[in-house]
Amino acid sequence: MDPTPERFVIQPPNLPPGQTCQSIAADPGALVSAGLRPQDFPCRPDNASFRNMVSELGFAIAPSAFYPARTTGVGGFTVSLEASYTRISPDRTADGGSAPYWRLGSRGSQDPNTKQFSIVNNAPDSVLQIYAVKARKGLPYGFELAGSMGYISNTTLWVGGGDIRWSLMEGFRTGALGLLPDVSVGGGVRTITGTSKFYLTTAGIDVKMSKAITLADSAQLIPTIGYQRVIIFGDSNVVDATPNVDALQQCGYDGPDPSTGAPTCRNKLPNGQDNTVDFANTFTFQRVRVHRHRGILGLNYKYELIWLGSQIAFDITAPRDENAFLVGSRQWTLSFEGGVSF
Repeated sequence: MDPTPERFVIQPPNLPPGQTCQSIAADPGALVSAGLRPQDFPCRPDNASFRNMVSELGFAIAPSAFYPARTTGVGGFTVSLEASYTRISPDRTADGGSAPYWRLGSRGSQDPNTKQFSIVNNAPDSVLQIYAVKARKGLPYGFELAGSMGYISNTTLWVGGGDIRWSLMEGFRTGALGLLPDVSVGGGVRTITGTSKFYLTTAGIDVKMSKAITLADSAQLIPTIGYQRVIIFGDSNVVDATPNVDALQQCGYDGPDPSTGAPTCRNKLPNGQDNTVDFANTFTFQRVRVHRHRGILGLNYKYELIWLGSQIAFDITAPRDENAFLVGSRQWTLSFEGGVSF
């Protein structure tokens, strides 16, 4: 399931029968011999597929805001393991159409004999799994800091980031104000590492409300409800649409032309021109900026030092309601955590 955005390619129009921009890059001389110009058939980025994959991956790594509105307190500290499971759209879109961006955009199975990966992932995961270590520390005046580090299962991607929040009602435990629920506002950032093909960062701003229910003096049950605004930032690096063709080796690169800076090649096409065809097959995708509305429902249980919890975060509105270029269905993230709080 490692991302493979280099497969998001739009083939140029009027291709000769049986040809693709990739096959032309591998053997441009055949087109020259047929009287055609291979440089007229470069690979072009499929920006729509890239935006949809980045949006769904960004939703999965978004700050979970997995905590009640009450902080750990000035002297409190919580360390836990968190597991999150996020639905993606590997097969169908919201309108029932095909959603090829996960089949093309993720690495599939590997042939045990040749060690080559398939060019299409015929069985992409329908749920992305993220496992992380999280720590929260209370500060004076109702503030709390948190940090998280984890990885996305079945990939080489790692996710890290931090959170800060402020509990507005912190300190009111008795009297009339003690009857009110706790309310907090906060924000967090998550980013990924493990791929050189694009950058992905997700920011979240949340408002949460919870109320601790004491059980037998030694345990607490804490239901939570909240809202989160998620903003996804995706930026492409330079992508090679023909990774099996080495442009420098194919042209016999001799360095830049002193006067124009253009690459010069030892290898020539049948018409005598430098074989620079594959240099046109690198590109960057359009940047991605996605806004999502998420609802949050959670339940935590605390018994002495033991801290357990579960939460679901879900799209309140369909992704394309605010982002017309998206075609995927609504997503949800189901999270569980277990640790110690002291």
